[in-house]
Amino acid sequence: MKKLILIQNDFSGSGKSTVVRLLRRYLNQHRVEHQFLVLDEEESSIEADARYLNPFQGGAKAVIAALEDCPVTLVEIATGAAESWEKAYEQHEFYQLLTEMAVETTVVVPLTNDAESFNAVTAAAEIYSDNVQYLVAHNTTSAYDDDDSSWDTSYAARVMDMFEAVELRIPAASIEIENALRMQHTTLASSLLDVGNEDSFGKDYSKWLRRAMGQIETVRQYVFGDHFRALADTSKEPAKRGRKTAKAAA
Repeated sequence: MKKLILIQNDFSGSGKSTVVRLLRRYLNQHRVEHQFLVLDEEESSIEADARYLNPFQGGAKAVIAALEDCPVTLVEIATGAAESWEKAYEQHEFYQLLTEMAVETTVVVPLTNDAESFNAVTAAAEIYSDNVQYLVAHNTTSAYDDDDSSWDTSYAARVMDMFEAVELRIPAASIEIENALRMQHTTLASSLLDVGNEDSFGKDYSKWLRRAMGQIETVRQYVFGDHFRALADTSKEPAKRGRKTAKAAA
């Protein structure tokens, strides 16, 4: 069975790029064949192997057509493109097409602690209902913003309880990491493109990266499906909504 992983949240700064680059690092580390598509009105040159599709010019249909090319397809739906994708998903009955193509779908919704970023959760639930799996990726990238109580008491969290979503908590970057990135005029998301040069950001960064990749490890079977069956540790089940997930250990 093929796997489609949609990373989406129209809230700017929700951490989509950080999440997708961590997922890709994990796939590359385990040499899992995959492709990376970006639905965006403007093409970017940041990632050379990304295939950019314009959501307003048949890009949504092109995503479905591309699924035949690879066992795992990651699609980052850029800020401002979610509405176009979701409209096409409904109008063209993509759920039926995906079922016929034996494609399993996981919708990854990156969140910050800003309650406005939660709107993407309820919007996704309305479009996809129980036809997909959900992964809520808490992307607290700043050491100054590590309180998730607003999420735990939100309506969006209750919706994800109903759909038995799995939660992923990306550890916050420390003040030392933020300073190191600032000195090199880069961001956390951009630093993840600098494969093999992690030591240049300091020991705290290397530690953060190991912890973040460890979090991906805990949800690998849920997110990537049968392509990790041989690697999966069945003694560890991903944490679902309704059970408070523990933050990554220091």
